[in-house]
Amino acid sequence: MFGVLLPNATCWLKAIPKSENKRGMASATVRILPNRWLTIWQFVAHVGLCAAVLTLGFVAFDRSHIPLIFGLVVFGSACWIICWRWGKFNLKVVILYAVLFRLALIGLPPSLSDDAYRYVWDGLVQQDGINPYRLAPEDVIFDELQQDITFKELNSKAHVSVYPPASQLIFRLGTTWHNQDRLRSYYLIKSIFVLAELLAIFLLARIVSSGFVLLYAWNPVVLLETAGQAHTESAALLALILVLILARRGYGGWASIFLAVAGWIKLLPFLFFPFLWSRFGWRSAWPGIIVAIVLALPFAAPYVMGNVAGSLDLYARFFEFNAGPYYSIKAAMQWFTGDDWSKQIGPFLRFVFLVSLPVLYFVSIRRRWPLAQAMLITTGLYLALATTVHPWYLLIPLFLAASLQTYGWHWVWLGICSAGTYLLYVDGPYWIFVIAGWLGWGIFGIARYAPKLLQGVIRWRANQKFRKIRPFFPRNGGAQTVLDLGCAEGYVGKCISDRFGAQVLLADVVAMNRTELPHVLLKRGPLPWSDGHFDIVLLYFVLHHAEDAEKLIHEAVRVCGKRVIVVESLYKTSAQLKCLTVLDKLANRLRSHGRMNLQEEALRFRTYKEWSMLFEKCSARSLAEFKTGIGPLAGTGFVLEPQ
Repeated sequence: MFGVLLPNATCWLKAIPKSENKRGMASATVRILPNRWLTIWQFVAHVGLCAAVLTLGFVAFDRSHIPLIFGLVVFGSACWIICWRWGKFNLKVVILYAVLFRLALIGLPPSLSDDAYRYVWDGLVQQDGINPYRLAPEDVIFDELQQDITFKELNSKAHVSVYPPASQLIFRLGTTWHNQDRLRSYYLIKSIFVLAELLAIFLLARIVSSGFVLLYAWNPVVLLETAGQAHTESAALLALILVLILARRGYGGWASIFLAVAGWIKLLPFLFFPFLWSRFGWRSAWPGIIVAIVLALPFAAPYVMGNVAGSLDLYARFFEFNAGPYYSIKAAMQWFTGDDWSKQIGPFLRFVFLVSLPVLYFVSIRRRWPLAQAMLITTGLYLALATTVHPWYLLIPLFLAASLQTYGWHWVWLGICSAGTYLLYVDGPYWIFVIAGWLGWGIFGIARYAPKLLQGVIRWRANQKFRKIRPFFPRNGGAQTVLDLGCAEGYVGKCISDRFGAQVLLADVVAMNRTELPHVLLKRGPLPWSDGHFDIVLLYFVLHHAEDAEKLIHEAVRVCGKRVIVVESLYKTSAQLKCLTVLDKLANRLRSHGRMNLQEEALRFRTYKEWSMLFEKCSARSLAEFKTGIGPLAGTGFVLEPQ
């Protein structure tokens, strides 16, 4: 590996410092460190990542080395992020290192997880002509097979396998040349998984930039759980990327076939079928249904459902590991009641997840989510409500985030911390990494999604605002000119433009427009339009921010040809005034990122009587009034016309 590294080091020392852009590539626009130091950091990170991976390949043979393994994962992750942030790698180099890193770890035994022993056992059972869903490993019929080294390392020996049919077929293939005293079958199964994951990376490289391929393919946690420990998620990724590519090209039927394959490797992908159906209809459902039935037929038997359900119930009801939200609810309930509610909380969280699925399907249709985004959100909700979250469960969200060309730092952080949960096996500080992992996941997730959620709430509220003023717009069908004065993001003006076909001009003293409508940035002084220039002028929760509300109303009336629509918050008591002041400041600071702070100096709310007197003083006659909002956010609308 270092033979490949050293020739590239010369190129790195000549490289220009880079900063990533939205496509995950590099641009020479921002230099955080001087050129000389930056290239040194690049070289050190490059060497450090390779050294960490190679060292993992030597020390991860024994669970007693788990503290060192976790240290190498953290160090390698730091080097990996530096390589992504400032490295200069083309796609060929990224894929080459992805292959080399996996070759460096493929020789590891199943030292951190004993799942692989169940893979081999299930394969051996099938080789003997027995359905893996029929009998538990400790059954007396397996007396001879129990002498195999595999049986000694099995967990849950009293329960049948829960691995789906497609995984079982891989297990059977991998045990074709089994050796009783060696792990030959394990390494063959692992090779199949690693090959499948590498093919998934090659296909990922066809739809995203090299930076995002690197962000997944060089992740030390990914390397450890795929090439290192050989989990079935590796094969599921290949099926999922084929689903995304085929769906993007319009082949819904073929996409459903590979989604069925993914579902019979890991059951979770079956939940993605409604997303595919909503995009392609029934023509995307029946091929997948047929393939799912064909794959399940070799294992079909009357006892399968009952036996597998019993094993799944054991997993769902009694297993718990690295489940931050679940642990938090469990601790809170125990603190309040003094009782252990774990047996009730797990089923309740599963119920919440199942009830949430129709909502996700509906929102996906309404918001037109990309298929990968719908998959990622569903997987994220599943993991957030699960009682067991092993590090390898994070392979799917990490891969889907890369396919969307998003950074997914909340999943990256959780993955790194989840590697620390292996310390539980050596009586290490397990809880520190559970708390740090999920707390960081929440913080990074909020930082990632809060702006979009906030804009979604503001858009929804803009629609509610529009419904209140809609009856006061002329319905003669003629073209109207509307001035949205103090427009903020411009969503209310956008609703007016879309519903009425009006010519809407947005105007404000701060640049917050998020629409394609024309926008004017105003300065102090009279409004820069002639008398009667607009048919309608809209002031929606604006006047209480004005330095001189009277002058602003005068100007709005002057440039208005037909009517002025004013909506304002009202108060009756001093407590209500304080509440309005606090909520207004908080809301505007969040939505404007501080750009509206200067307007807080002029903040002034008025009573109904004070607003009415002000309008009369400005020679504006009230045509109608209406109520809007509820509670402390309640306000009154005034439809005014020049006298």
